Amino acid sequence: MITILPQTDKEPLNTIGYCAGVCWNSPVDDKEKNIKRAKSCILSGHTRTAEYPEVYCIVDGYSARCIRELYTHIIGTTRLQSSTRYVDAKNMNIDEEFYYPFKDEAAQVYHDGLQNIMSTYQKLEELGYPKEDAANILPLGMESKIVWKINLRALMHFMNMRLCSRAYKEIRQLSNELKSKLRELGPEWEWICDNLLVPKCKAIGYCDEAKCCGASITKEQMLEAVEDWKKKNK
Repeated sequence: MITILPQTDKEPLNTIGYCAGVCWNSPVDDKEKNIKRAKSCILSGHTRTAEYPEVYCIVDGYSARCIRELYTHIIGTTRLQSSTRYVDAKNMNIDEEFYYPFKDEAAQVYHDGLQNIMSTYQKLEELGYPKEDAANILPLGMESKIVWKINLRALMHFMNMRLCSRAYKEIRQLSNELKSKLRELGPEWEWICDNLLVPKCKAIGYCDEAKCCGASITKEQMLEAVEDWKKKNK
């Protein structure tokens, strides 16, 4: 459901290392040195350099609610979304073009609710109201489509937040799919996926959320460990 577009930087570390090398008056014709320089920059916290590589992709098949959560990451990203003003939703397939978070009996209740909404949408159109007015009743669970551009620095932040086990399951699914597709682009993206596109607790070494899932130590536990180490090494 995610398609990586050809405009995406296939050698992001080389790009970062090249740009940093120019500013440092260093040779930039050696790809391996560029990659080493890029890793050093990022791992040292100079993440502004990661704003140079960009990812272009089509995100399709995820709910409007999920896309709305994606929109909260507004720095270093831009997007175009299919418009409910112009796209006629009355022929959407309730079983295939809506997100289903429920199973068993609840799934049927959800399905019936969607059917009522879509019937109302169609009746409003039949009464002569334009799609842009009838669309006010459309549910957040309907699938949407966007063309998304995001730079690597913003993508790192997005993944740190949305790969967390406490993020909503659909946007975690989107994050994992995007990460999987980027890994396929080559070894530079593999390194980025393994080391940078990770949950925040893995990126910073502890969990700073008010509610911790238990996958990592908390900030308080980390500070206690540091104090214990200081006492033992006086």
